[in-house]
Amino acid sequence: MSRLVRLVVTAGLLAAYLVLLVSAVAALALPFLVAAIVVVVLELLLSRRAPHLLPESLASVLDVRFRLLSLDVLTALLAARLLPDAGPIVALTVVAVLLLAGGRDLVLVFARRVNWRRAGGPVSWRNLAVPGLPAPQPLRPIAEPDGPFTVLTLLIPLGYTIGEATDRYGAALVAQWIVIAVVLLVLAGRALQYRVLNRRAPDEVRETVRAALEAHAPEVVLHHSGRRGTVEQVQLWVPALLALERPCMILVREQSHLDALDGCGVPVVWAPRSQDVELFMVPTVDLALYPSDSTNINNHLLRVPGVYDVLVGHGDSDEPESRSPIARMYDEIWVAGPAGAARYDYPVSGVPASKVKQIGAVRPPLAEPSAPREGKPVVVYAPTWEAPVDAVDVSSLLTRGRRILDALLARQDVQVRFVPAAPTGARLPTVATELDRLRRLVSAAGPEHAVVPTEQLRTVLSVARFVVADVSPALTEAVRADVPYAVPAIGSLSDEAIRTSFPMAAAGTILRRYPEDVFTALDDALGADAHAADRLALGRTLDSAGDFERRFRTSVDEAIATQRRRRAFARPGV
Repeated sequence: MSRLVRLVVTAGLLAAYLVLLVSAVAALALPFLVAAIVVVVLELLLSRRAPHLLPESLASVLDVRFRLLSLDVLTALLAARLLPDAGPIVALTVVAVLLLAGGRDLVLVFARRVNWRRAGGPVSWRNLAVPGLPAPQPLRPIAEPDGPFTVLTLLIPLGYTIGEATDRYGAALVAQWIVIAVVLLVLAGRALQYRVLNRRAPDEVRETVRAALEAHAPEVVLHHSGRRGTVEQVQLWVPALLALERPCMILVREQSHLDALDGCGVPVVWAPRSQDVELFMVPTVDLALYPSDSTNINNHLLRVPGVYDVLVGHGDSDEPESRSPIARMYDEIWVAGPAGAARYDYPVSGVPASKVKQIGAVRPPLAEPSAPREGKPVVVYAPTWEAPVDAVDVSSLLTRGRRILDALLARQDVQVRFVPAAPTGARLPTVATELDRLRRLVSAAGPEHAVVPTEQLRTVLSVARFVVADVSPALTEAVRADVPYAVPAIGSLSDEAIRTSFPMAAAGTILRRYPEDVFTALDDALGADAHAADRLALGRTLDSAGDFERRFRTSVDEAIATQRRRRAFARPGV
């Protein structure tokens, strides 16, 4: 949505609240009612269709909950100004608006709790038979604010408008009693509904799920924690787990990942608490695999004794997470090839070479192009997401994404494919807003350009002639596919420092000036391809030789055997 539209909508909403304030102070019921209708309609539309439209201050500090509370307060002020001598009626208005404000919050609390209970709470699962418990239902989005309760807010101003017009305020009294009765009845109904769903104690549910896991007897667990969109890191390893022909399970720490893994063929359990992790580590578990290095969450499983812990990652990348010295806390680190091993080969990493094992790429090698390179060449912009914290954020999307896409779209001789990382915007609302803008920019540029989901990146790379990618697994995939590429400059680092700190950037152009550097890199990619030899040499360092499935299975077998020897030594005869 354009900056002008954002400005107009924001100004309209603020103007409506200003009219509410003036009308309440001046005791003008009709203008107050009209402004209240505008406010309610705008708030409901914005919260459901354009949640990132408003400025950050109105989306966080002065959020919709605060703004609707101000509508309630101004309603009570209107009553006091209209009827300064009618204390009981005004007092009833205060009671009604307080119940409304509290009811809006409580009805959302009950809705979330009911949703959580239907989804299996206090824990949940997929692809696992749990006798005695109903199958969990998918989580349903909870609209905020609650629509009916928000519309109910208009009933009291309507009563006072009728009272002002007829000079009889019986309508206001009736409206207030209706509001009070409706709020109390709805809340009582929601409480009863939750009580019925909550008949089984949470600990009983947990123990029942543990019993189902004991019956499944998993030997390998894949543990994942991450923001929305990071479930692809788990999906990457599912085929490898299935090929093991051993009982496996996936343990996720966020409920949002469950539905995407439903039907994947491996039992999935959601364990929100560290105590749940310990409970679900049944005695048969020998090996834990970690696709992400979320240290503060992975610790919950790492501290469980009797399990061999291996960091497997989610694709080759020079991102800080893929070379952190914290990785020394794992028993082993499995990487694709020499490039992955080299990331831990520096003095202060604390990771001995004996801990790093090369098992090949978890993705199969890119096949021949899935479509002939006909028509205009395909070029790709594949920015990474904003990372878990600012300190390791190497994404170009927020600061340079628009200039990169403007440069690519300005060329009439190429087709643009925009492939943002799946978790983009999961941490920062400003990034989510910018992502929406860039998607609209590409969609509006014409039918030959397209926004492509992350899971189709490799298919797009198989026909691409040029890629602009951040330091991320997308950049590594471009090297694997032998596609000419460019990397947006990172912070204040020089070109030499970037190529030294992030070796995957060494065989591409570093972008600093826009659009000039984009045009130069693209012209070279479509012509002389000056980096071809360096890119080919870099690609040879990515993957170790041999069949990945066989090497992965062998590594798993060896890790489990090692752990069982440990257990036998620690507890002879057990």
